[in-house]
Amino acid sequence: MEKTKKVMIPIFLSVICGSICGSVVYNIYASKANYELSNSRVYLVQAGAYSSIDNMKANTMATNYVYYEDDGMYKAIIGITKDYDNLEKIKSIYNGETIVSEYYLNDKKISDELGELDKKLKEESDNDKAKAIIDDMLNIYKENDNVKLVKAN
Repeated sequence: MEKTKKVMIPIFLSVICGSICGSVVYNIYASKANYELSNSRVYLVQAGAYSSIDNMKANTMATNYVYYEDDGMYKAIIGITKDYDNLEKIKSIYNGETIVSEYYLNDKKISDELGELDKKLKEESDNDKAKAIIDDMLNIYKENDNVKLVKAN
């Protein structure tokens, strides 16, 4: 019985210490991962989905847009933003039905540039100047066409 106590007490203490250390390490990495994911989140404002590039060019209301192909449809993106509050501003500028999709961006430089333009867009009240800022946001992505986005859901 005495020998069992001598063995069980260190084992019990080891399990408790291991659990505490594991919990601390997990919390550190989980919070860092959540921060990085939320910091790299971008919202794409889509003007429509079209069966061909010609249909997209003929029917897209914006003059500056980015497009991609998904499931055989060409999707015209008229706005890219990191700030959820700027979505309504972008939608109102284009006065059309839009679809918002959430993606993750893997490029810190572009993410930082979009963040700076988001600040300007949030403060801008003139629609023409706001549209120019939105165009600048799209141009950042156009200039870096090798950057990939990952769908959030």
